[in-house]
Amino acid sequence: MNKIENWWQSVDKLNFIFILALGLTGVILSFSVNEKFYLINRHSIFFIIGLFLLIFLSHLDDKNIRRISLFGFIFFIFLIFLILILDFEVKGAKRWIKLLSFTLQPSEIIKPFFVILSAWSISQTINGKKYYLSVAFILFVVLISAILLQPDLGMTILIAMTFFCQLFIAGLPLILVLVGISFLILISAGSFFIFDHVRSRIMSFLGGADTYQIDLSIKAFKSGGIFGKGPGQGDLKEKIPDANTDFIFAVAGEELGLIFCLIILIIILSIILKTLINVLKIQDPYKMIAISGLVCSFGLQSLINIFSSLGIIPTKGMTLPFVSYGGSSMIAVSILFGFLLSLTNKNNE
Repeated sequence: MNKIENWWQSVDKLNFIFILALGLTGVILSFSVNEKFYLINRHSIFFIIGLFLLIFLSHLDDKNIRRISLFGFIFFIFLIFLILILDFEVKGAKRWIKLLSFTLQPSEIIKPFFVILSAWSISQTINGKKYYLSVAFILFVVLISAILLQPDLGMTILIAMTFFCQLFIAGLPLILVLVGISFLILISAGSFFIFDHVRSRIMSFLGGADTYQIDLSIKAFKSGGIFGKGPGQGDLKEKIPDANTDFIFAVAGEELGLIFCLIILIIILSIILKTLINVLKIQDPYKMIAISGLVCSFGLQSLINIFSSLGIIPTKGMTLPFVSYGGSSMIAVSILFGFLLSLTNKNNE
């Protein structure tokens, strides 16, 4: 009991409440999105497991967080390369590994581990150990190369933007950031000509191909209005494949309305703003870069999912953290928030 009380006194309470509220929003939405009970139960179970994982990680000190990140990165990068030589394929992509009745997406889970390792390497560079920057770039190139081979352009862009955000926060030469932006443009342009699904999504966005998914998503928001049609009353989830993951925000708009969508946005923005306020109080370069990277990864993924649903950007096939259905996504965001709460834990100062 004393341990729980000590943890509660040291953890960032407001951010923990925001995180818990976002997770509970996802659980509530799972009752609305699916009338099949196994999906409701599985999402709730994943959330409970993720919550325990989050609390456990938030107890750990900086050194143990870095150790877990190192072993986690090695293990999941191995799985990513293993997937490339296995036969299990979904919709032309090799992103998942099948475990009994579950599928695991290592590229989703590896993100927070990479953020911690890159933050440590960049901070060591600031402290005069210049060769650590080379280590960070080697890890980055290995990771995005493996993910591009799956292929997964959306995840590649997310990881790259997070990494270059960390470089920018660290105050490293602007030329590195400009190189990073050029790198992203080059990858995006190359993917347009190499990968059919990327070309199809971009052409759909530009109006040069079938816009069925985006049209349905926009229609769902319009038909939902302010208060929505009611839980389970929407049509979108029956017409778009994986609506409970990639288009969960549109399903929320149709069934639960504008107000519920605004609540989701307010919670996400509250987590981001509260975390950035914490960053302003931190002097340690490692913690500052790590926290900025974690919240950048969370914020960008949230915006990509929401903007895709609204037709503002091409569809990316990316989940909305803690809200979309999916075990890998739930585990990944639980690890991310666990690291975030650990780095801001008063006992670890």
